[in-house]
Amino acid sequence: MKKLFYAFLGLFVLVAILASSVQAGLIGVLTRKHQSWAFIESVGGMKVHVMGRELVVHCDVSGTQTVTKKPTLVNSGIGVRKTKCLQLDDSLRLSVITSALEEGMISTCSSIDLSAYRPGRYVVEYLDPDGSNHPVGQILLQ
Repeated sequence: MKKLFYAFLGLFVLVAILASSVQAGLIGVLTRKHQSWAFIESVGGMKVHVMGRELVVHCDVSGTQTVTKKPTLVNSGIGVRKTKCLQLDDSLRLSVITSALEEGMISTCSSIDLSAYRPGRYVVEYLDPDGSNHPVGQILLQ
């Protein structure tokens, strides 16, 4: 009986060690969320500009920066997991995916490489999870 107890105890300790090593990654995946435009506005808004062939996206989900409006929500436990861009004709539709803050994550959006896009004028919009679009700005890609 003692051997069985120690075998289970050893297995429990092993599982606990393995779980703690992947916990941050697992929690991040489980808390992924495509944020709404209302959320983006509540943390200070969003604006964009082009630098070379990069779309620089200004947005900070921590709610500690005024980008286009004064934040009304402050977050200390979430970070930006990914900034996505979908091209539809002359429109670029952005979305921000957040999750529980993990090691190495930051609260600001990353730039998007536009080197594969053809030169021209683009309307930049935010794609809400409900499918609606919200104007962010216009860019000229050369």
